Amino acid sequence: MTMAPSAAAAAGFSATPFETRVTQGFAWALFVGLWGKLLVAVLLTQPVIDAEADSVYNRLADVALLGVLFAGLATYADAILQRAPLMLVAVPLGLASFLTTEVLTGLKFSTAVFEYLKIVTPALISVLLQRIFEREPALVIRLLQLTLGLVWTLAIGGLVVLPPSLNRGGELFWPVYFASLHTSSYLIVVCAALALYLFEAGRLGRRLFVALLLFSVVLVFYGWGVRTSMVAALAFGAVVLVQRTRLAPVAMFVALAVGLALAFMPLLFGLIHLPSWDEMVELTSGRFSMWVQKIDILANSSLFEWLFGHGEGSDWIVSEVWWWSAKDSHNDFIRLLNQQGLLGLGAVIGVLVVWAGCFPRGVALPLLAALVASTAFSNGIMFRPQAGLIMPLALVAATAAWQRRQPGAHR
Repeated sequence: MTMAPSAAAAAGFSATPFETRVTQGFAWALFVGLWGKLLVAVLLTQPVIDAEADSVYNRLADVALLGVLFAGLATYADAILQRAPLMLVAVPLGLASFLTTEVLTGLKFSTAVFEYLKIVTPALISVLLQRIFEREPALVIRLLQLTLGLVWTLAIGGLVVLPPSLNRGGELFWPVYFASLHTSSYLIVVCAALALYLFEAGRLGRRLFVALLLFSVVLVFYGWGVRTSMVAALAFGAVVLVQRTRLAPVAMFVALAVGLALAFMPLLFGLIHLPSWDEMVELTSGRFSMWVQKIDILANSSLFEWLFGHGEGSDWIVSEVWWWSAKDSHNDFIRLLNQQGLLGLGAVIGVLVVWAGCFPRGVALPLLAALVASTAFSNGIMFRPQAGLIMPLALVAATAAWQRRQPGAHR
């Protein structure tokens, strides 16, 4: 059921001067907290600064942002209970599941809470930002534009000033400002979505939008070379295409059928070399081998372990391929299943479903498709705070674009 407001509802709030100042204060505080999180992201970038230097400033940014978030949720609790009550049920249930697992397995409460907050903070920010957007739409749109400008200023500044990233096996990639190649590329994918929706809402010029989109493609598909972010971008684009073009599903089905037929013919005559298992492992950077090991672990797990998992941190193992240090599954769904069991994984999926239901029908689908795709192929957007925290902004911009398309909306 859709809980998001229509354009008429968004314009129907009447607030006292004091309530208006409170709403504006929360809007600025929320975005300033987010900007702080983005600004200190360079402290996570290697080999620019020692990783230990991030602990104080990055945690202070987390505390500031979470403080504003929970204060805002308390302030607008009545409105949230009316428009998004399921979120206030799904989030505590998920936390209870994570903590129950830690009680039964390892008692790593702080780690479990930290990991869970990574997942649910963007969803909770979405709920709060929607309430603010209902009351102060012009201010929120302006802050979205400023955030988009800040991200691109920092990204371009990093490209110009910082040294090349050296965290991918000695290969030289373009420099990044936001924590890592993966985080930066995910962040740019989400910002491309934000730019698209601001353009569709009439809040971003066509030339600027095209320039940002083209530069995003260059960064994601060439400069940073992270395949998972490419998958996320393609997932987002495919869903948008299907939503906007009536014949897109038919065209995609025909293309898939023709592609399979064309691939089958040379395969039938032995003209295509089928990759060996070792080649598939190398092609997927060791993921296939790791996934098989995790499947074997799960296959030998008890019913208790299937339900509650093996505990926080249990997903990190040394494998035959990744022998030099412990690695996780590089698939966050497998990671959650292994660590938190079916109950924890189900709780997280429940939060994602409720999150999608907070917006008009279909509005959240493209961005959540990108999140799910990245999560299924690596440590995706869900566990990358700098990228995940832009998701609520893009979703509110998508809501503004949806409102503009409604009959009777002012254009």
